Amino acid sequence: MRLDAPLVSVCIPAHNAQRWLANALESALAQTFTDFEVVVADNSSTDGTARIVRSFTDPRIRVDRLQKGISAVANHNRAVRLSRGEFVKFLHVDDLLRPDCLEQMVELALEDPSIALVFAPREVLVEPGFEPEWGERFGRPHEHFESLERVNDGRTLFRQMLDAGFEENWIGEPSAVLLRRASLERAGLLNERLFQIADLELWARLAFEYRVGFVDRVLAEYRHHEESTTVANARVGRDWLDKLWLFESLLQLPGLTRGERGRLQQLRRAALLRASRSQIKRLAVGRWSPSLTSYLAARLRHQSPRRTGTPAKATEAKSAVRPH
Repeated sequence: MRLDAPLVSVCIPAHNAQRWLANALESALAQTFTDFEVVVADNSSTDGTARIVRSFTDPRIRVDRLQKGISAVANHNRAVRLSRGEFVKFLHVDDLLRPDCLEQMVELALEDPSIALVFAPREVLVEPGFEPEWGERFGRPHEHFESLERVNDGRTLFRQMLDAGFEENWIGEPSAVLLRRASLERAGLLNERLFQIADLELWARLAFEYRVGFVDRVLAEYRHHEESTTVANARVGRDWLDKLWLFESLLQLPGLTRGERGRLQQLRRAALLRASRSQIKRLAVGRWSPSLTSYLAARLRHQSPRRTGTPAKATEAKSAVRPH
């Protein structure tokens, strides 16, 4: 870590983000905590994204633009690699940070060096007329945990999510989370095989090995809207193998108990059955995909999934790490 590096890096992965980006940047710059940088990882945008970033004169903002697109998950990892802070705070372009977000999260993270992840509730902003029930259903995911303290044993939280089959992301989206860089890099960053739940997979891996901090206060605003990549992924079924790769990855965790391994294997079998049925349906409509075959080949070769391996094709680059 460079001696002149800020304590926190606010990482903003962006692709054609002109509609939302200015508000996201303003929310970052309005923080009561000031020792941070803002890194915008522009993923080959063709709109006014770069122009909007340049309109801000704050020296804490940096932007790096790719000419050729990569997957959204890979762009999140790129943003991390471009940043320098001891802590990483993701901010999606269509989300907002409350003014005291960094202050509250950093204060907690500094209390205990074994905390790898700090999260907090967020307010859901649903676009008028679009899935109004979504906010009610996913508005307070952290309440699924049996209990939450300011500092939590991550393994306990992991087991609770495992018991529930990782059906939902109880910790929340990246905009609701602060990460310790050392733990993040040791974990291997986000898994680029996944399209929709790469955040959940990373949270699970971190919780398995570290403590988890929780600030019982709304610190971010998550926007759910028709143009979001969450909706796009669901619309085309781009994430149809995500659960299979999630369980495959978690089965590589060292130190799993017999019960934890058995539960993950059970979940993997169920996910494989669902994926096989989905493949049959795809074949019936002429949408065969080599993805399942590639997964099975990797299993036969007894190879572990690459967590930060070859990014998805650029044609699938508009994925996101959002709850499903």
